[in-house]
Amino acid sequence: MKREEILLLNPPGDKLYIRDYYCSFSSKADYYWPPQDLIVFTGILNQEFDIQVIDAIINHINEEVCLDIILNSDFKAIIFTTGTSTMNLDLALMEKVKKGKELKIIASAGIMKFIGLEILNKYDFLDAVSTDFTEQDIIPYLKGEDNFPLKGIIYRKNGRFIESQEKLSKTFKIPVPRHKLFDFSKYRIPIAKRFPFTVVVTSLGCPYHCGFCTAGAYGYRIREVDNVIEELKYLSKLGVKEILFQDPTFTINTKRVVEICQKIIENNLKFTWSCNADIKSLNEEKIKFMKQAGCHTVSIGIESGDDDILKKYSKMISVEQIKRVVELLNAYKIKILGYFIIGLPGEDRESILRTIDLAKQLDIDVASFAIATPDIGTRLREEALRKKWLSPGIDNFDSTDFPIIETEKLSKDEVWRLRKKAVKEFYLRPSYLIKRLFKIRNFRDIKIAVSNAISLFSKS
Repeated sequence: MKREEILLLNPPGDKLYIRDYYCSFSSKADYYWPPQDLIVFTGILNQEFDIQVIDAIINHINEEVCLDIILNSDFKAIIFTTGTSTMNLDLALMEKVKKGKELKIIASAGIMKFIGLEILNKYDFLDAVSTDFTEQDIIPYLKGEDNFPLKGIIYRKNGRFIESQEKLSKTFKIPVPRHKLFDFSKYRIPIAKRFPFTVVVTSLGCPYHCGFCTAGAYGYRIREVDNVIEELKYLSKLGVKEILFQDPTFTINTKRVVEICQKIIENNLKFTWSCNADIKSLNEEKIKFMKQAGCHTVSIGIESGDDDILKKYSKMISVEQIKRVVELLNAYKIKILGYFIIGLPGEDRESILRTIDLAKQLDIDVASFAIATPDIGTRLREEALRKKWLSPGIDNFDSTDFPIIETEKLSKDEVWRLRKKAVKEFYLRPSYLIKRLFKIRNFRDIKIAVSNAISLFSKS
């Protein structure tokens, strides 16, 4: 008997939008990875349904073509990934879909944990929102077997809203995602050493509570290590060479990180890989095993060069600690992508200049300078609303675009000028340019470097 078909959709957009689960933004340079929520859904839903994936962004499919494909197909439901940078655009497309065809439409994004009910109440063409893409109760919902509390989903039933059962376990396990449904030959990140590459999720949320980040408000759950290794074995058979561990913070627990690394080595999984790391969680034991298991790059949240700003937003690190960890990573020849934020409330011109100076002092390979963005679910958003820097409601915003808030000390224009200054001063230093030149190994490296430079400076 033919199984019903579900569409997993990364909707079209007018920019290279990355709808990351915890935040969404347009790519600041020439990089793009597949949406981790849709990847995980492929494994869960494949148990009962046939799956089709459309990544309209990476395949350059516009709204008209995307709509035509959907209306001329026989999908039982669409699960689309979304976020604050594209929500209005995504919802407008879904409204057109509902007018043209009767099928279930489900929105997926981390922010649905905070605003899911509001979204369903406002947009009657949506049938449900996913609040946790690792929960398997999406299957009974799609099959109509919803006569009991479901985890990870809020949905409509008989004119009322049924909220998600939030008593979730601290660990989770998922069926191996069907990565082959994604054309991972098209995805790219400049820090990758090899291709093809894809992303793997080993945990949800974050146990820390930085005031500008949604991941901490989401809660922290870890995936069973053997379940992670099972997926890595599958990817190895598919010929994938490079992994981005797309957890908000991969390095939380030393014992767990060491176990994952040991099992990668024991199973002779010859991946090169990168991950998101937290400065206060990094120690030499952990770094040593990560390097042995194939880690070549970590992305770390440095955020600010001002200890008072770090303290205000609960980073629980100091500038001196940042310097020590960077030195340790360099000692093991692990490359560093440093994340910085420009324009946090409490900052003035001098504190931002200290951040720029710190970025130049540190021996890091890539620096990302994001604009302070009051994401849904963060303490920064609460502050912006309380001080009337932001209007209530659900706004579209992008941390790579012009600032949407100004504070007591800085105008939007000044924040933007300082962000442009940070990019130029970091990347146009003769010492940095010479260092990058010596790291070019082949023609592909040249293409990536040129493409990223054009993208980066065209937006600065």
